Amino acid sequence: MLKIFAKISMTLFLIAVPFLFYGFGGEMLGIIAKISLKDSRWLAFLAGLIVFFPCLFVARNLFPGAWSYLETLEHELTHLLIGLLFLKIPVGFRVSAHEGGEVRQIGFGSTGQTWVTLAPYFFPTISLFFLVIAYFIDLTPKTFLAILGWTTAFHLVTNWGETSFRQPDLQKAGILKTLLILPVMNLISYGSILAFVAAGRKGFGAFWFEGIKGAFSLVSKIWGTIT
Repeated sequence: MLKIFAKISMTLFLIAVPFLFYGFGGEMLGIIAKISLKDSRWLAFLAGLIVFFPCLFVARNLFPGAWSYLETLEHELTHLLIGLLFLKIPVGFRVSAHEGGEVRQIGFGSTGQTWVTLAPYFFPTISLFFLVIAYFIDLTPKTFLAILGWTTAFHLVTNWGETSFRQPDLQKAGILKTLLILPVMNLISYGSILAFVAAGRKGFGAFWFEGIKGAFSLVSKIWGTIT
């Protein structure tokens, strides 16, 4: 029963992909168009993003093993976290600097397995981690946004470096599903971050509300044309 439900829900999501692109893409373009270097929130975020790249250069040249370990750790933790959302219990966790890593989970068969497999290629785990920390530690808005910029750059660089059709994860998920899911989920993930930078929690909520609203608006337009 769960397997049938998983297949139906995945099919419906794949059908919805172009509509989600329309809704969230429009919102993303609107946010980008309003970016201003006179806004201290954007300046803090962009400063953190820019600072990441010299950090990356130093880490890869002076501490390649530690950096590789960190990248693999973030990757495998993302598998684990998304697996927990689908009630998959971790029974094994391995991370290495030069031989990759692995998370072994059990529970509910293959339900949600596509999302668990593809999660590291769109889900900004470290950014989410610092977002949670910010609720418990009193960080100034500029400090937090600079950290968010740094972690966003980390996700962008590692995501780009890992995304290849030779990756076992992408082959496991299937090329077609990967091509449909990753672009729209990255659009939503990065759009959510930029929306938060632009207007905080209110902007984050508005991005999701207006994105979904835009998707349904396109459905309505197409339905009206057909009927």
